[in-house]
Amino acid sequence: MIAGKLLQQHKTDPAKIVEEGYNQMASDYGQWTLSHARPDRGKYTQLIIDQLKSGADLLELGCGPGDPTTRTLAENFNVTANDISSSCLELAKKHAPSATLIQSDMTSLEFPGDSFDAVVAFYSFHHVPRERYQPLLNDIASWLRPGGKFISAMYPYDVENLVTTEGWHGSNMYWSSYGEEKTLELIEAAGLKVLSTSRESAIEANKETTFLWVVAERPAA
Repeated sequence: MIAGKLLQQHKTDPAKIVEEGYNQMASDYGQWTLSHARPDRGKYTQLIIDQLKSGADLLELGCGPGDPTTRTLAENFNVTANDISSSCLELAKKHAPSATLIQSDMTSLEFPGDSFDAVVAFYSFHHVPRERYQPLLNDIASWLRPGGKFISAMYPYDVENLVTTEGWHGSNMYWSSYGEEKTLELIEAAGLKVLSTSRESAIEANKETTFLWVVAERPAA
């Protein structure tokens, strides 16, 4: 059940719920990530490694504690990684010391156009209010160089401004997403070409959780 106070808070500042939630659970969430069997994480990390040249410029949106994804990417690429949680970034500094880390709501990031060869977002988009998806995707398309890749794990569910209390590693959390069809429409509307999609599932807390993995590209011309 959504607490009244949180319900009022998320209407004006959902980012604060996400920030405070991950600050509270950063260490627990990091340990859970490493022990939790999620084969799609490794699959798409390897896809990035296979498709980009060593030393390519890569932006990770929502890096969390930085292990294993940020750590692995930083071993291969010039990584700029963002997260809203200061506690998560403290851990990410230890796991990926060569990465450039930025604390920010991902919708507030600013970069010059054509800055990156790839932008990736593993399990983070659904903490952004869905009405901000299109502006964020537009930004991502502008940050990518021609031929650059956008690779993301997104919720394929229609969820509008949901706040859960103490249900996500003991912390309050905010969730928002569109269904698969609408999500792909927004990606295409940003000027990105969807190259592939795949629904990937795993068991979390004795329940199956599915993400829509999208590989898209800024057209070269």
